[in-house]
Amino acid sequence: MSVSKKAVKGNCYKLKGSLRKRGFDRWRYFFNGINAASGEERLFFIELMAENPALSWERAVLPQAEEEKRLDSADLQAALAGNIEVKAASPQGILPSYACVRAGVFGSRPKQLNRFFANSEFNVQKRGFGIKAGGCAFSDTGLMGVISVTEIEARSFAEWGSAAGRMEWNLKYERDFDAPETFSKAGERWLAGGLTARFSGMVTIDGQEYAVSPDHSFGYVDKSWGPLMPIPFLHVSSSRLTSIFTGKVMKDSGFAIGGDYDGRIAAFAKFEGEYYGFGPQQKIKKYASQWSCVRTPTNDGSEELHWSASVNCKKYILDVDVFCPAAEMLVKDYWLPDGTLLKVLCGGSGSGEIRLYKQVKKSLELIQHAKILGAACEYGQKDGV
Repeated sequence: MSVSKKAVKGNCYKLKGSLRKRGFDRWRYFFNGINAASGEERLFFIELMAENPALSWERAVLPQAEEEKRLDSADLQAALAGNIEVKAASPQGILPSYACVRAGVFGSRPKQLNRFFANSEFNVQKRGFGIKAGGCAFSDTGLMGVISVTEIEARSFAEWGSAAGRMEWNLKYERDFDAPETFSKAGERWLAGGLTARFSGMVTIDGQEYAVSPDHSFGYVDKSWGPLMPIPFLHVSSSRLTSIFTGKVMKDSGFAIGGDYDGRIAAFAKFEGEYYGFGPQQKIKKYASQWSCVRTPTNDGSEELHWSASVNCKKYILDVDVFCPAAEMLVKDYWLPDGTLLKVLCGGSGSGEIRLYKQVKKSLELIQHAKILGAACEYGQKDGV
């Protein structure tokens, strides 16, 4: 099944009107690749984001970088001389304005490579979805680009939050199935426009080449936009499910949970073509939800994070439990449109189980039970919380 017309339209650029001064637009792509030499499988990610374009068109503005510039200026000299207080040179009041491409890989050696650009370098196609930014190109069917960050750049621009390295990609993709748009009263919007997606092509990271094939890419595509992201931020998704009933890989299957939207999470699941959606604007609107993300010790003395989520209505209950090794996670920093710093802990080695129950009178019938592998899992909070 292909994606809906609404999903195709929803994928387009959204920073218009008031969102030009206080808004973000972000596209994300997750896919699996296999090392051409060793056979190692890893989950990759590519992100494209634009923020507050009307505030600074010709120069990328990051609050942390602007604070450091102030401290390096004559204001610092005045502060040292006792003429002003150092606290006057704070990032308060500085709003971000930039375009950004992030790319990287999860697993035992996680890495993220980030480059920031002026909004003037963010070129949007007038019709449909087509964007070029910093030498990278994004469309409804393909992704091409390269990010290269030197050791000197990684040390000199700590505000980028980037490691040193190089990643290059040339990919085609097809979204097999989408979930309807979810939004909150505050205007936060999420569109899992590729709940299941098939990628093909090549990715090279630090000289290692990975092949990406449709049947083994286990892809996922989404986008979000609005004046803010949900805080706390939650996301777990995977299209790599194996039935515990039959032991077979479940084709045409996947799930995604996200939020928090007006006090509830949104959840979408597809089991071999059968779709279930829980959300404020979904077919199942009246439901309750619970979720948590906690650190737990493992038997070998290390730590892992445990995501637990449950949604239930009169007819169904959907439960998700995912675990990810803490050592295989990285932290992404997002300066939100209002200047808030959102720190998101991200991993791509999530594994666990998903269950779907049907409520029959006063009893529960387990109608789907699957093992989850290769889940992308994220948890975010404001810096300092």
